[in-house]
Amino acid sequence: MPKLLFLIGATLSTIFLLSGNARSARADDTSSEVHFGIGGHYRVGAWTGIRYLGKQNITALETRDGDGAEVRYEQTDALTKGKWSYAVPGGEAVPLSLKSGDETIASVRFPTAGSPSRGPSMIPLGMNWIVVLGNPLGVDEVGANKLLNRDASIAVSKPTNPPELPDSILGYDGVDMIIINSGGIDLLRGLTMDQRTAIQQWITGGGHLFLTLGDSCLDLFEAAPWLQKLLGISEPKTTMIAPSAIETYTSTQNPLENFTGLRLPRENGTVLITGKTTRRVSIPVASVYNIGFGRITAVAADLDNAMFAAWPERLDLITQLTGNVFLPVQKDIAITNRGTAYADLAGQLRSTLDQFDVKRTFSFSLVSIILMALIAAIGPLDYLLINRFLGRPLLGWLSFPMVAVALTLVLMYEARPNRGSLNSAAVTDTSNGNEGIIRCNRLEIVDIDASAGVGRGFQASCIYSHDAALLNVEIGQSPNFENITDSIQQSLLSPLGYPGETYGGIQIAIEDTRMPPYTIRLQQGGTPGNGANAGPLENSILGAPLAARSSKSLQTLIRFKPQLSTFQNLQRRSGSELLKGELINPLPVDLLDGMLVYRNWAYLLQTRFPAGGRIERIETLRQKNFRWRLSRQTVLESSRETEEWDASSVELPDRVAEMLMFHDAVGGIRYTQLRDEPLSSLDLSHTLSDDRCILIGRLADELTTLQLTDGETAIPSDGKSLTMIRVVLPVTSTKDP
Repeated sequence: MPKLLFLIGATLSTIFLLSGNARSARADDTSSEVHFGIGGHYRVGAWTGIRYLGKQNITALETRDGDGAEVRYEQTDALTKGKWSYAVPGGEAVPLSLKSGDETIASVRFPTAGSPSRGPSMIPLGMNWIVVLGNPLGVDEVGANKLLNRDASIAVSKPTNPPELPDSILGYDGVDMIIINSGGIDLLRGLTMDQRTAIQQWITGGGHLFLTLGDSCLDLFEAAPWLQKLLGISEPKTTMIAPSAIETYTSTQNPLENFTGLRLPRENGTVLITGKTTRRVSIPVASVYNIGFGRITAVAADLDNAMFAAWPERLDLITQLTGNVFLPVQKDIAITNRGTAYADLAGQLRSTLDQFDVKRTFSFSLVSIILMALIAAIGPLDYLLINRFLGRPLLGWLSFPMVAVALTLVLMYEARPNRGSLNSAAVTDTSNGNEGIIRCNRLEIVDIDASAGVGRGFQASCIYSHDAALLNVEIGQSPNFENITDSIQQSLLSPLGYPGETYGGIQIAIEDTRMPPYTIRLQQGGTPGNGANAGPLENSILGAPLAARSSKSLQTLIRFKPQLSTFQNLQRRSGSELLKGELINPLPVDLLDGMLVYRNWAYLLQTRFPAGGRIERIETLRQKNFRWRLSRQTVLESSRETEEWDASSVELPDRVAEMLMFHDAVGGIRYTQLRDEPLSSLDLSHTLSDDRCILIGRLADELTTLQLTDGETAIPSDGKSLTMIRVVLPVTSTKDP
């Protein structure tokens, strides 16, 4: 009998363990079907692609935003038919639930922070993120040391199959550079139209592409003709190039042999290395080309072939050509020296916008008059009225508190929250239908590249609610924006910021069960595979929770095709950094406090440059050193005086906007003592080259707004509302007679 009971118990235990293992295996199988970002790499606060390998169509993703509130990203229309879905993780290892209708397909968490070289991981802002299509060229070993057991200091994603690449530009949010070489020809050949369009839009929208074009460039262009189109090459031709220019550029002691390379175009771009062919003909060996708001660094050599792979200075060559992408990250500056909780310009921007005047302020003179009136009312009232006229001194025990209480009520009424004149600044609270205070501070930066025909818009907004509210928010467009826009490809809202040193927050717990969940609904017209011909990608926020006397930060990302009335190629004097000729305002709106920036010179325009206005001679404009103007540097006799950057200032959004737009031009972290990482794509310092200039100014009216979806009422500003616009114009060289 005991043996029988033992056998029964052992059998039941085995069945239980097997069933548990089966459930665990099914759970693991479900989790293994979910892939994050590119190669398991992603950034907090950036749009991240989630790829599901199962058969069901994903209709929603549930995760947490930077405030810890639950947010549901709904995929509608054609977005449910693809393998990719997109969301913004609010923190490290936040939970994620994949849903198909009402059914939960998988419940997982985003990867934790670790070493990206070891597998899926969250990539911190201080680490650059490189996506390699082909051979990594040794960049995946930067900073690695096997003796010290130290991993690489750069995150490198190396997809091997076309389905591993996102089908939308959102999947490349946070990527610092893409490397393409001959090793990725098969991968490029297998990309769909959506995947190709996503990479093109990322480049023109501000990305950096490193491209090697050697003996295999013809096969590379055959697999990806869009790369040839971006470079503006009509008929690619190769030639034999002598290695002396590269050897001199890197100061190497290891000689190279002759190699085959593409004849890079000279008409546009900036030549980094000028070499010679074996026939002693001058030829660009390495050049950088501005494509929209991004750039392509092209090298006329296959750096992944056997000769360059064995060359010790290959990584030094790549590092010198690409700037600080592969250089060690600078150490953080002590926060105690700045007196701020944030360490990035993005934190200063959000702190500047998160300032709302909801209380009426009274001057000291008015307070003094009120106190004098109180004393005068109590003294004469008690003596003349109570004692002399009524003759009842004991009534003073009633008159004194009555006057004090009445005056207190009057002061409390006058000190109530500022709802604006005639309630013009009040917005209806959509949660309970009561009228409350909802306001928005915003900074908007709109960029237009006239020659490439691309445009983008960024808006950082901070919404304040005096009473608890659930808001339905969408993006509104002004008539001026419609006048400069031919078509819109993307119009997206998402949370701005997350807990951490970058934005000045302290992350205690990512899950906040006190706030109700809300929804971000994405939709796109057309069908997958149409690429650029698909409908605009847009979304709206439904039921965003705001606690009483609280605020929430949002960002708007817009991509559009601009429609300019006219624009001309500006002319540069040969051998100088000065422009000549006429200047026409190509915008249908007036520019305020504008200037034309070329290289390091700023041509100051009149206070108002009207739409379609014309300046016959640029030479007549007053010229200033652009970097001196950004840093407010002045020359006093034989000395120079520079205005120090106040990292703790939260009063002037225009100064913060200047730093965001040209942070590297002013000196970067050496001047501001702040990093520029999550919003670094707004920096167009690299665009100030020989063949481009920037027309920049302020607009009197905003181009895009945040409005409530119920009543289509724009959320009013609290006084801090700034719209900047930049137009990139081509520059051609001419010879003076």
